[in-house]
Amino acid sequence: MDDPNILWRTIALQTDLGTLHNADCLEILPSVTADSVDCVFADPPFNLGKDYGKKVDDARVEGDYVRWCQRWIDELVRVLAPGGALFLYNLPRWNILLAPYLARSL
Repeated sequence: MDDPNILWRTIALQTDLGTLHNADCLEILPSVTADSVDCVFADPPFNLGKDYGKKVDDARVEGDYVRWCQRWIDELVRVLAPGGALFLYNLPRWNILLAPYLARSL
Protein backbone atom coordinates (compact mmCIF):
# COMPACT_ATOMS: atom_id res chain seq x y z
CA MET A 1 0.00 0.00 0.00
CA ASP A 2 1.46 3.31 -1.09
CA ASP A 3 -0.52 5.52 1.26
CA PRO A 4 -0.76 4.36 4.89
CA ASN A 5 -3.16 7.25 5.62
CA ILE A 6 -5.71 6.29 2.96
CA LEU A 7 -8.26 5.22 5.59
CA TRP A 8 -8.31 8.73 7.01
CA ARG A 9 -8.11 10.57 3.68
CA THR A 10 -11.09 8.76 2.16
CA ILE A 11 -13.68 9.22 4.92
CA ALA A 12 -16.93 10.48 3.39
CA LEU A 13 -19.09 10.08 6.51
CA GLN A 14 -18.44 8.95 10.05
CA THR A 15 -21.02 8.31 12.77
CA ASP A 16 -21.27 6.23 15.91
CA LEU A 17 -22.54 3.42 13.69
CA GLY A 18 -19.51 3.30 11.41
CA THR A 19 -17.50 4.93 8.66
CA LEU A 20 -18.19 5.34 4.95
CA HIS A 21 -15.18 5.69 2.65
CA ASN A 22 -15.11 7.07 -0.89
CA ALA A 23 -12.29 5.20 -2.64
CA ASP A 24 -11.41 2.29 -4.88
CA CYS A 25 -11.95 -0.73 -2.65
CA LEU A 26 -8.76 -2.39 -3.94
CA GLU A 27 -6.81 0.61 -2.64
CA ILE A 28 -8.48 0.78 0.74
CA LEU A 29 -9.30 -2.81 1.75
CA PRO A 30 -5.68 -3.90 2.25
CA SER A 31 -5.54 -1.33 5.10
CA VAL A 32 -8.59 -2.77 6.84
CA THR A 33 -7.96 -5.22 9.67
CA ALA A 34 -8.92 -8.82 8.93
CA ASP A 35 -12.14 -10.11 10.54
CA SER A 36 -13.20 -6.58 11.51
CA VAL A 37 -16.22 -5.75 9.32
CA ASP A 38 -19.70 -6.96 10.28
CA CYS A 39 -21.51 -6.18 7.04
CA VAL A 40 -20.36 -5.61 3.46
CA PHE A 41 -22.57 -4.37 0.64
CA ALA A 42 -20.82 -4.55 -2.74
CA ASP A 43 -22.36 -2.78 -5.73
CA PRO A 44 -19.65 -2.90 -8.40
CA PRO A 45 -19.90 -1.56 -11.94
CA PHE A 46 -21.92 -4.07 -13.96
CA ASN A 47 -19.52 -4.21 -16.92
CA LEU A 48 -22.08 -2.81 -19.35
CA GLY A 49 -19.80 -0.30 -21.05
CA LYS A 50 -21.39 2.69 -19.28
CA ASP A 51 -19.41 5.90 -18.97
CA TYR A 52 -18.79 6.56 -15.27
CA GLY A 53 -15.90 8.93 -15.91
CA LYS A 54 -12.18 8.30 -15.83
CA LYS A 55 -12.10 6.37 -12.54
CA VAL A 56 -14.18 3.37 -13.65
CA ASP A 57 -13.56 0.88 -16.47
CA ASP A 58 -16.97 -0.64 -17.19
CA ALA A 59 -16.06 -2.38 -20.45
CA ARG A 60 -13.83 -5.38 -19.71
CA VAL A 61 -13.72 -8.73 -21.42
CA GLU A 62 -15.54 -11.39 -19.39
CA GLY A 63 -12.46 -13.10 -17.96
CA ASP A 64 -10.88 -9.79 -16.88
CA TYR A 65 -14.09 -8.67 -15.22
CA VAL A 66 -14.49 -11.93 -13.30
CA ARG A 67 -10.82 -11.89 -12.18
CA TRP A 68 -11.21 -8.26 -11.06
CA CYS A 69 -14.31 -9.22 -9.07
CA GLN A 70 -12.46 -12.13 -7.49
CA ARG A 71 -9.71 -9.75 -6.33
CA TRP A 72 -12.08 -7.52 -4.36
CA ILE A 73 -14.16 -10.50 -3.20
CA ASP A 74 -10.98 -11.97 -1.69
CA GLU A 75 -10.45 -8.74 0.23
CA LEU A 76 -14.08 -8.58 1.36
CA VAL A 77 -13.90 -12.14 2.66
CA ARG A 78 -10.63 -11.34 4.46
CA VAL A 79 -12.07 -8.33 6.32
CA LEU A 80 -15.47 -9.89 7.05
CA ALA A 81 -15.87 -10.81 10.71
CA PRO A 82 -17.00 -14.32 11.66
CA GLY A 83 -20.79 -14.39 11.38
CA GLY A 84 -20.75 -11.24 9.25
CA ALA A 85 -22.89 -10.69 6.17
CA LEU A 86 -21.80 -10.09 2.59
CA PHE A 87 -24.32 -8.72 0.11
CA LEU A 88 -23.30 -8.68 -3.56
CA TYR A 89 -25.54 -6.63 -5.84
CA ASN A 90 -24.88 -7.35 -9.51
CA LEU A 91 -26.52 -8.70 -12.63
CA PRO A 92 -27.52 -12.37 -12.63
CA ARG A 93 -25.07 -12.91 -15.51
CA TRP A 94 -22.15 -12.05 -13.21
CA ASN A 95 -23.50 -13.36 -9.92
CA ILE A 96 -24.01 -16.80 -11.49
CA LEU A 97 -20.27 -16.85 -12.22
CA LEU A 98 -19.25 -15.36 -8.88
CA ALA A 99 -21.47 -17.49 -6.62
CA PRO A 100 -19.30 -20.65 -6.84
CA TYR A 101 -16.23 -18.53 -6.06
CA LEU A 102 -17.95 -17.07 -3.01
CA ALA A 103 -19.11 -20.53 -1.93
CA ARG A 104 -15.49 -21.72 -1.83
CA SER A 105 -14.40 -18.61 0.09
CA LEU A 106 -17.10 -18.37 2.74
